[in-house]
Amino acid sequence: MRPYYQLPLRFTDLLEKKRLVLCSLEDSIRQHIHLVIKTHYHEYRFDTNYGCYVWDKDFDNIQSVSKWKDELEDLVLQSLNAYERRLSRIQVSIKVDEPETLDPKTQQVIRHRKRITIQTQGIVKKTNQLLSHTEYMFFSPLSLA
Repeated sequence: MRPYYQLPLRFTDLLEKKRLVLCSLEDSIRQHIHLVIKTHYHEYRFDTNYGCYVWDKDFDNIQSVSKWKDELEDLVLQSLNAYERRLSRIQVSIKVDEPETLDPKTQQVIRHRKRITIQTQGIVKKTNQLLSHTEYMFFSPLSLA
């Protein structure tokens, strides 16, 4: 069995020649999906295409939320197909909502930034098992042009 390392790596343990924490194949894939989605293009200097275009969509003026969401799903899917090769038949679904909370002192509703829920799933090639993963991101308020 190939070892999969838990992220984030603890470099102090590495320098002190301690064993690094291992994780399962499924957890390793989930961590890598998280890393791909949260990494900006050109952030990783050894491969400037690594990452996801999602961050460039943060302050878009959009004509249609559904068109914007569909485009974002395609961009995430392209990144995962390119960089998470341990999965096949990857599917991406995105939901946009605006969570609200009640201020306990004033009893007024507090609106937060837009929350993007990115649901991914695919088949783990090595085990032929379905793997699902959910990421949450907060965006600036979406403005409709």
